[in-house]
Amino acid sequence: MADSAGAVHAVGSKVWVKDAEESWLKADVIALDGDKVTVRTEKGEDKVEKGLDCPRQNIETRPEEDMTKMPYLNEPAVLWNLKARYSVDDIYTYTGSILIAINPFAALNHLYGKHMMEQYEGVELGDLSPHVYALSHEAYSCMRKQRRSQSILVSGESGAGKTETSKLIMRYLAFMGGYNQEEEEGGRSVEQQVLESNPLLEAFGNAKTVRNNNSSRFGKFVELQFDKGGKICGAAIRTYLLERSRLVTVNDPERNYHIFYQLCDGASPEEKEAMFLSKPQDFRYLNQSTCFTLHGVDNSRDYKRTRKAMSLVGISKEDQDAIFRTVASVLHLGNVVFTDGEEPDSSDMADKDALKHLAAAANLLGISPDGLKHALTTRTRLTFDGKIVSPINVKAATDSRDSLAKTIYSRMFDWLVTTVNESIGQDPTAEAVIGVLDIYGFEQFKENDFEQFCINLANEKLQQHFNQHVFKMEQAEYEREKISWSYIEFVDNQDVLDLIEKKPMGIIDMLDESCRFQNSTHTDLANKLYTTEGIMKHSRFSKPRRSQTAFTVNHYAGDVTYETDNFLQKNRDFVVAEHQALLGNSEHEFVKQLFPPEPEEDPKKAGRGGGKSAFKFNSVGSQFKKQLGELMETLHTMSPHYIRCIKPNSLNRPLTFENTYVLHQLRCGGVLEAIRISCAGYPSKRLFADFVDHFWLLVPDAFHSGRDDKEIAHDILKKAQLEDYQVGLTKVFLRSGGMAILDKMRTEILSKAAITVQSNVRAWMQRRRYKKINQAILTIQAYFRGYKARKLARNLRMMRAAVVLQKMFKRFRAQIKFRKSIRAIIKMQSVWRGFQARRLATDLRADKASLVIQRYWRMHKFRKEFVRVKKACTTIQAAWRANVARNELKRLKAEAREAKKLLEDKKILQDKLKDVQGVLENVQNQRNELKQQLKDEKMALAAALEVAKKAESEKDDFTSRQQAGISKAIFEEKQLRLGAENELDAVRQKAREKEGRLRMENNAFETRITEALAVIAKLEAERQEYIETHTKTEEDLRRRLENAVAQRNEARESVLRLEAELKQKEEDIATGRLLPATPDPSMPSRPNALPHMRKVRSSSMDVSASFKRTPVIAPTLPEGQPAGENGVESRWAGPGVEYPEVDRTQQEMYIKQQQMYKEQRKLDEEKLLQSLGDHMGFQKGKPLAAVVIFRACLQWKSFQADKTSIFDRIIQAIGKQIEERQDDNNTMAYWLTNIVTLLFMLQKNIKPASSGTYAKARSASRSFLGSNRFTSFLSRVTTPTNPSFSEASVHGGGVGGLQQVEAKYPALLFKQQLDAFVQKIFPMLRDNVKKEITNHLSSCILAPKGVTRTGSGRVVARGHASVGSHQLGRHWEEVLRVLDKLLLTLKANNVPHFLMQMLFKQIFAFINVQLFNQLLLRRECCSFSNGEYVKTGLAEVEHWIDNAGRKFVGESWDELKFIRQAVTFLVIHQKPNKSLEEITTDLCPVLSVQQLYRISTMYWDDKYNTETVSPEVLQQMKQLMVDNSSAASHSFLLDDDSSIPFQLEHIVRNMDDKDLYVAIPDIPDALRGIRGFDFLQKPLTIAA
Repeated sequence: MADSAGAVHAVGSKVWVKDAEESWLKADVIALDGDKVTVRTEKGEDKVEKGLDCPRQNIETRPEEDMTKMPYLNEPAVLWNLKARYSVDDIYTYTGSILIAINPFAALNHLYGKHMMEQYEGVELGDLSPHVYALSHEAYSCMRKQRRSQSILVSGESGAGKTETSKLIMRYLAFMGGYNQEEEEGGRSVEQQVLESNPLLEAFGNAKTVRNNNSSRFGKFVELQFDKGGKICGAAIRTYLLERSRLVTVNDPERNYHIFYQLCDGASPEEKEAMFLSKPQDFRYLNQSTCFTLHGVDNSRDYKRTRKAMSLVGISKEDQDAIFRTVASVLHLGNVVFTDGEEPDSSDMADKDALKHLAAAANLLGISPDGLKHALTTRTRLTFDGKIVSPINVKAATDSRDSLAKTIYSRMFDWLVTTVNESIGQDPTAEAVIGVLDIYGFEQFKENDFEQFCINLANEKLQQHFNQHVFKMEQAEYEREKISWSYIEFVDNQDVLDLIEKKPMGIIDMLDESCRFQNSTHTDLANKLYTTEGIMKHSRFSKPRRSQTAFTVNHYAGDVTYETDNFLQKNRDFVVAEHQALLGNSEHEFVKQLFPPEPEEDPKKAGRGGGKSAFKFNSVGSQFKKQLGELMETLHTMSPHYIRCIKPNSLNRPLTFENTYVLHQLRCGGVLEAIRISCAGYPSKRLFADFVDHFWLLVPDAFHSGRDDKEIAHDILKKAQLEDYQVGLTKVFLRSGGMAILDKMRTEILSKAAITVQSNVRAWMQRRRYKKINQAILTIQAYFRGYKARKLARNLRMMRAAVVLQKMFKRFRAQIKFRKSIRAIIKMQSVWRGFQARRLATDLRADKASLVIQRYWRMHKFRKEFVRVKKACTTIQAAWRANVARNELKRLKAEAREAKKLLEDKKILQDKLKDVQGVLENVQNQRNELKQQLKDEKMALAAALEVAKKAESEKDDFTSRQQAGISKAIFEEKQLRLGAENELDAVRQKAREKEGRLRMENNAFETRITEALAVIAKLEAERQEYIETHTKTEEDLRRRLENAVAQRNEARESVLRLEAELKQKEEDIATGRLLPATPDPSMPSRPNALPHMRKVRSSSMDVSASFKRTPVIAPTLPEGQPAGENGVESRWAGPGVEYPEVDRTQQEMYIKQQQMYKEQRKLDEEKLLQSLGDHMGFQKGKPLAAVVIFRACLQWKSFQADKTSIFDRIIQAIGKQIEERQDDNNTMAYWLTNIVTLLFMLQKNIKPASSGTYAKARSASRSFLGSNRFTSFLSRVTTPTNPSFSEASVHGGGVGGLQQVEAKYPALLFKQQLDAFVQKIFPMLRDNVKKEITNHLSSCILAPKGVTRTGSGRVVARGHASVGSHQLGRHWEEVLRVLDKLLLTLKANNVPHFLMQMLFKQIFAFINVQLFNQLLLRRECCSFSNGEYVKTGLAEVEHWIDNAGRKFVGESWDELKFIRQAVTFLVIHQKPNKSLEEITTDLCPVLSVQQLYRISTMYWDDKYNTETVSPEVLQQMKQLMVDNSSAASHSFLLDDDSSIPFQLEHIVRNMDDKDLYVAIPDIPDALRGIRGFDFLQKPLTIAA
């Protein structure tokens, strides 16, 4: 690549230049001079810079969501892109698969919550706007797909938002793992315990620092375990390097750990008294800083929150109290102050206050105050001669106190983490793990201590892992694109890691070695580092000039100078033997757990020294290095995902972006290192389409030739003469500087094109002037030439007219002569042809006349014979009918005499019992004989019909043969007639002879046909007579049966009356009031009356309506009166006595009737249930299934039944249809109409039964025999559970007037079940439509990429433009097709209009939500051209709604108001000129400020390059959002309302009962012909 500036820059190029204040400024190249360029900055200053030090700007004016898509991926481009997005609250940005999160220092509640989790669920990374949920879902989906563990590494400096980001990650993973906050409230699920561990560990491990009010002072790695189903089944938490020094030393204005302030402010008075607590200002470990409270933080509330979190993670109440006692003891230890003792180098308590806190600490730790004092002020050494106890000075005692406090707190913190892990539990069968690492970022202060050294070591390790991951991704893309590449070298930081941790000459080893000597100082450590050759000569190590105890390490993020003053002290992690022994014997079990007994050391390993040290040394640095090694081993087994948190300013203020500060964090976070790695390979990667669209100006001929984009890209690269580039499968890969060269050539071409355009415009103006002058001259010439041409043309027309006149006259004369000749010839021909025709017509008329005469003669003969036969038949029929009538009259007279005799037999019942039974048997025999006679008549009729059919067949055969013969004769006659004129008379003679023979044969055949017709007529007459006879006989039998029933009823009434009188007399006789009288001969005795009563009761199964009004008298016997006493026979048998014959007969008859009724009812119910499986159709727009169900249940009195199974069976039948065909909208609409109609009929016509009516009906149905006897037939007929015989028989019949039915519990439950069906079918129908249109809606919101826009603003058809145009119509047409299909289905099934309107309203509301949410979540949708595309689709929807009619879809158009107004906002021009009031009042009144702000910040004009609203309007929107921050919901997304928009009252109010109760002439096929459903053919009258 050439080194001169002219190789990459041209005059007018947009570049970046360095600036001391802003880091980078935008500038324009105004001059070139070798490798120097003169630029003019955006501040108006001119500077001269090296060309290679001025990176090019990206042409695109809108910020990118993924910075790898920028043509120029350099440091200023990254910084500008982040700043531009941060200014509009887009705090998340991708760099490939790396997410950069900038802390907004403001509440952006609309970006988080369950509604946003649902939006990102199932969405691929990059499909929606960058978000922490998107990266979390990517890790989750990779884990599910690859069955491999994943890790999410969150890093950044203090205050960058690492902790909050980690919380968001774990909330999303818990959401994906099945956690529901509403459902799990109060529970202890694994997901909830994991989430609750965050505030718990924050309370004990977070503190306020200068940079952050909630800074994590420890590293945390949370492993979430998932089972095969993707549910969280376990978790584990690891912590790293808790900042113990903060416990005893706090800088102003920082704070100690949150738990101390929570305990002092939030503990109850009883707890404070028990733990000897007071306000935080009274404790030395807290009052070293003047900051005790935080803005917006309530310590008391946080204390309760911490307590609740402890309970949720499984810490018992006793352990909680022990933890807080331990925390309080640490506070009291800090107030133990020492002074010089009486002996030299000794120490003692400073005052009484110190003794008080010493006693309080000892009490809380469960040890003696003296023992604690002894452990703090003395030191014990073990020698071979015994123990040596020596006092220690004040400084040593203070260090011992602080060491004890740090040891207690750190062990308590470790115990807390261990307990949380044990409570949550780990699943050894877990499928995979997602680890979330929340660890401190790279730190560089003015004074850096041991903590910064360890933190930066961890970041060096993670940066190495990060570099390897970025490098692998870079190379993976090269392999995926199949381009030729070699190993790309990048800056590795392994040498820094070797400097720090390599054995035996690493810094940590030097530090551990110095810590092993108690008298070693930080100066000794520094000198050791300076004199060690392997360290001092290392390229990454240096010694500061002005310090003798510091050292500098060149980290990947820059040089950091560390002060060694506190290195030795902070690296020592020793446990004093006295402290271990004292606390190990504590009275409190919790404290003993913190200090378990250590294993005894082998005396042989104690060494040869004179004694044993009083403390056991452990290196914090070595432990941390070991933990880091284990962490890195774990991370290497996982697929990593990175989140880099950025702090935009050092003041923790919103909307403030400090370029230099952010740039430093980008370097520390490794983002720029990743860019550096990318630049080492092929940093510029462009898709073929984008590359060609941008640089097509270099090869316009190839571009317009219609060739493939890849071939055009090759031509562009060849034209630019670039050497170091690669062409992959889908992208062009350029080395650093290649894109600048191409842009330079493009700029030069555009400049030349501008000059060409200007010259062409000037030439065009001159040509236009010349053309005007030339046009004037031509006009004058044209007028003169026209005059001459018109004169010549007029002369030519006159000559032509003369010739035409002559031609026409000559033709007229010739035509007259020709017509005369034609008329003469035609007249001669017509005369000859008329003569021939008349002669032929005369012959034909003679033939026809002879045929007519013959026909009339034959007709006369046949008619005469027919009249004679008909008269004979009539005489025979009359005689036969008279004979039959006389016999019938005799039989009727005999029956009349029998009936009269029956009336007489009422007075003598005892004597005529056998006669009446005989009459009954005779009637039955007659009925059987009549049935047999009818059967015989039907058989005879069938035989006669068979004979008639045979005769008819013979007639047809004969007629066909005769007609064939006649036709043949006529044909032959015609042939002979056309032979020759001279043989015409001979032929006619022969024809007459032949015709005579045929006529004779015809007469013979006609005679036979007449005889056959006579036989057929006779048989038909006999058949009709038999039918009439059968009809009369059947009517007569029915009439006689009705007379017999009426007589039976009268006899029954008389019997009952006589029985009552007889019973009264028997009682009178029994009591002595009346003596037995001589029986009246006209009155039958009691024994003789009983057979008659049995006969009357068993004479028929039918009953009359009048009998229902007959009062039933319950027979009773006198008390103590035996059956049959005084010659009176008991009517009913008592207990233990067999029923008399009459009762058994009655019981059998009743049982048979009930059995027949039940069987018939069961058959009818089965038919009804079977019919529900078929589509019954509609009558006058009303569903027949609903009407049939209601009428049947009303007819069968099922609504009044206390117990019935018909309702459950109907519900099961309907439910089966719905479950089996739930995806069929036609079935769903059919049953929705039927169920709603049935529900409406039930609501209008039934009411709950009152207790009084029910009790009355129960009492009326009781038998007069008593509760222990079976109910008699006479009492059963009045029971309401049987069908009303006044309305219908067993097989159904008419239905009279209907008032509201008092329904029992089964009917009311049935109505509730129908209501539940409506609540189920309506959402199923709606969700089916949603499923069909969801996939199309995602395409309807985004215009297809079928048109490519050139850099000059010209639209050029590219590739498959026609396909894109087809897709535009196809997706919207598919949506409208689904709506059309739904509308037709609803109309075909007569769904009530109000339900159709509500259904379409919810569907269009769903369309509105889907389109609007997609618009706000995808930046590519918020463009001008995309707004035009969506607006066109909405216009088609509006047209569809107008065509469908408001009657069916209602005001569904209003449901699209959000997407309509949003699209209107996208396509309006001059947005910067619109005020906030105009936008919120006129343009988008329904959109919230959050939604308008989101659209305004995401808008980009890909058609006219216009800008969004003005910065002032954006600032006003932002201020309104801040002012309304207390609103309940901050979400800019819409929620889909899936509730049921109607209730039962809406159904009753919006439906009418017209045509619901009319007769059904066309009964459904499944019920047609069944007598049990004949009642459907009668109208149902509803009482007013």
